[in-house]
Amino acid sequence: MFKNVQQLRNLETIESELKNSTSGIISFYTREEKIVQLAVPFIYLDKNIFIIPRSEDELFDKIHMEVKSSFTVIKNIKPKKRAELDFIPTYDFLSISITGFLKRVEEQKIIDDLFKSYSKKYVKEYNDNDELTGLSKVFFIDTEEIQAFEEAGG
Repeated sequence: MFKNVQQLRNLETIESELKNSTSGIISFYTREEKIVQLAVPFIYLDKNIFIIPRSEDELFDKIHMEVKSSFTVIKNIKPKKRAELDFIPTYDFLSISITGFLKRVEEQKIIDDLFKSYSKKYVKEYNDNDELTGLSKVFFIDTEEIQAFEEAGG
């Protein structure tokens, strides 16, 4: 089996992928010191990942704040022959991992702006006058490190 892994260093490319991606996996500790991993929609803004859980998502009530957390986005790419590869890959993907401390957004203006951004991204027919129901809190990963890799293999 052949495998080719390349680290992406172009921040514009990485940020473009994060802005256009619709879901990722957040990993965090609960107060009971259990590790939880959840697939969630997100907003990428100012080099941070913002998570807006539905009010019925009870796991977010058990988050242990100010603990290092991670967030990962994986984008599958259609495998194709590339000049830098000596083989035709059977899989090809881009992964972006973000680590930092998980915090809660407290400032109401920022929360309101994020609710609007979230709705514009995820609500099919969003109108600025629409009421946002089921959204009550916002968490974010205060980014310390972003790493991105493209891997092809087969």
